[in-house]
Amino acid sequence: MNEERFTGKAQLYAKYRPSYPDTLVDWIFAHTRAQTVADIGAGTGIFTKCLLKKPWQVTAVEPNADMLSELRQTVGDSVNIVKASAENTGLNPDSVDLITVAQAFHWFDKAKFQTECKRILHKNGKLAVIWNERLQSGIAETRNEICMKYCGNYHSGFVHTGYADFDGDTFLRNEYFRTVDFFSVKNPYFMTKEQFIGDNLSRSYALAESDAHYADFISELEAAFDTYCIDGVVEQSYLSTCYLGTF
Repeated sequence: MNEERFTGKAQLYAKYRPSYPDTLVDWIFAHTRAQTVADIGAGTGIFTKCLLKKPWQVTAVEPNADMLSELRQTVGDSVNIVKASAENTGLNPDSVDLITVAQAFHWFDKAKFQTECKRILHKNGKLAVIWNERLQSGIAETRNEICMKYCGNYHSGFVHTGYADFDGDTFLRNEYFRTVDFFSVKNPYFMTKEQFIGDNLSRSYALAESDAHYADFISELEAAFDTYCIDGVVEQSYLSTCYLGTF
């Protein structure tokens, strides 16, 4: 896992990334009835905060110092926070009923993470792999073109489970998990121009202010927003998905 990928982006991430629907958390709760949960790769705590809506004892694991600072502001003392990687959490063996990973699984060493999950999960414990996947629309396609133009680390075929030549759905269903349940729900997200720009700047591949073409990058994103906005907002909705599996 590249633990420094989001260094310098934590405040943007916390402020502008979308959250997750209550119905997704309700579904996980109904399918696990877990008591202890480890949210791994917790980032700034967007999904960790969602977990607090249920009577779970939650531990959040995150390796990046910037993200940890925002995480602490998000959840306060309501969560046990551990600075560690996904592949070596330091949690006790056989200590949790449920592991959640929201918007982070694609950064992990999947084999090492699976070994770690088996180590810390109770017997028949489950792993929930969760994403907000951007739904394609006019503004989404335009911002993809802008990112392709300016962001060297951006891949047009990238999906959260891998790349265009990697079928993440097949991997999770047929290779990674022994059994798996799946849930998806639309997650509407409406953004002002500030939110649209901030969301894009929070991405791992986004240009930094020090980059030579930063001003052009921002200018084209602003123009895209102006093209598609209605009454000062654009809809950039997501599909929130969860693979809930056992090993």
